[in-house]
Amino acid sequence: MSYMGAAMNKTSLVRSLVVGVLLAGCQVGADAGADDEAASESITVRADGYFTAEHDARRCASPMCGGYWVSPVNASSARCVDGSTAARCYVGALDLAALDIGATSLDGAVIYRGRIAPAAGNAYGRFVAAEAWRSANGAAPTASVVRVSTAGTQCTFIPCETLNAQRANSSAAPLPVVGVDLARVALTDAARDAVLGAATRDDGVLVAGVRTTMPGNPSTERVPVLRATQAFVKVTAPTPNNLCGPALRAEFAGATERLLFTSETDAPFTWFAPAGVRTVPANSTLLRLLALPSSTPVERVTLDQLLRGAVVNADGDLPSEHRAARFRQLAQSISRQLTGVTVYRVGTVQIRIFILGRDRCGAVVGLETLAVET
Repeated sequence: MSYMGAAMNKTSLVRSLVVGVLLAGCQVGADAGADDEAASESITVRADGYFTAEHDARRCASPMCGGYWVSPVNASSARCVDGSTAARCYVGALDLAALDIGATSLDGAVIYRGRIAPAAGNAYGRFVAAEAWRSANGAAPTASVVRVSTAGTQCTFIPCETLNAQRANSSAAPLPVVGVDLARVALTDAARDAVLGAATRDDGVLVAGVRTTMPGNPSTERVPVLRATQAFVKVTAPTPNNLCGPALRAEFAGATERLLFTSETDAPFTWFAPAGVRTVPANSTLLRLLALPSSTPVERVTLDQLLRGAVVNADGDLPSEHRAARFRQLAQSISRQLTGVTVYRVGTVQIRIFILGRDRCGAVVGLETLAVET
């Protein structure tokens, strides 16, 4: 196992250097204002792009009426199915077959990524959706829409030095931000964590808002952020609570992606599944499974005790808030998928940590990480 303790201990220094470069090379000023940011650029979306869809309430024979008006975000027009360009295009149907979201409903305000395409027997065409993004608080976008993600960045572990902010429907290069500021968005705790957590993944999150600056860490720095007025999380099929085997391993791999457990070193999480174990092991049984002497110290703590420091933003900066959100989501995933969760701290100084519980198929599985305490 390879650990990143030395590198991660230099986070503050590296962040200072990176932020200095970002601010020197990018124009980041005061808030541009929602009205300015909401203005559409002189862009025509001619193929795949981001759109909103509004049901057509006119009363006449379908598909002439009763379809959808689709409007490109951040753009002045789109190419309609007849080859004309307009601020919004009428289509006879929304084709959602490629979304793979099961029975999940697309209620509330939604942004789609997709294209306007011909339809057999329908002169008005259809909108073929490749992705759907639902508003985290039900509000439609009132400002520029940006996709914030780790895609194309050098982020290996969070907190990330920078995330990429790519303006929707724009070919311009993405701009760096250190995080998404949700101070102006009313969200439940779960919705807030969904937004902050998604921003530290390659799929990312759609944010309506303005790029500005805020105090960093230390507070004498100004760092670029995306100040949100709305946020949209990608719609996916809900994760079942009865995962086992490879599916559960993949779920935990996603939940721990880019996460390090911090002590005097920084260690990743790895999958741990002792063969044939069907009950949460006694201390002596675990030591035998690990081929360790019976005199090796074993301490049991709760999951809450283990992650107490990780689920709060002790540093008080925005990148660390993204990290805390991811740890809160990890804790929820473990509690949702495993029963009888028990945390073992094995050894001294270099302490192996095991988070174990029974999956829905009855096997004992979980995660392993490391803490160094001198």
